[in-house]
Amino acid sequence: MITIKKITTAIAVLGFAITLTTSCSDNKDAKEVAEETNEENLGRKEEKDADHLVEAYSANMYEIKASENAALNASTTEVKKIATLMIEAHGKMNVDIEKLAATKSITLPNDLTFEQRNDLEKITEKTGVDYDKVYISKMKDKHEDALEMLNKISEKSNDAEIKSWAQQTAPEVSAHLEMVKAADENLKNR
Repeated sequence: MITIKKITTAIAVLGFAITLTTSCSDNKDAKEVAEETNEENLGRKEEKDADHLVEAYSANMYEIKASENAALNASTTEVKKIATLMIEAHGKMNVDIEKLAATKSITLPNDLTFEQRNDLEKITEKTGVDYDKVYISKMKDKHEDALEMLNKISEKSNDAEIKSWAQQTAPEVSAHLEMVKAADENLKNR
């Protein structure tokens, strides 16, 4: 018997696959396009700071997409709660980045990179606790990378507003990392 959950999951996976297929029509990643646009329109110092915002925005888009999928497909309540929190928190972070980028005429990507899409496809191949483990492992890696990047921006950015944004964002990303590490430990015993 087909359950509503199975139908909902099938629809979500189909929608995800269609999004991946239709967004791969160009040879360049959206992130590359944004970086090239910023290179053309900004000075060297501004471009470097723009690259940081592009990277952060792109990483947040990935985490949101992965978390939307996990909210539907995770098998444990803990992972579903984390996924829901990630969607909300990283969505807000991207709104903040959009506002900051707009004040500095920085172009942001409008889609995931090819690598990010391929990575999401690999995650969706898993099911059950294996899915939860892979998702949480990815979130752990992504948050470690994000925290490292934010700390670097906090120390080296030429732009006071971007530096301040990184300093304000780092504690939340650090809290996410600790939560994900705890979930990772809990899943190791399953």
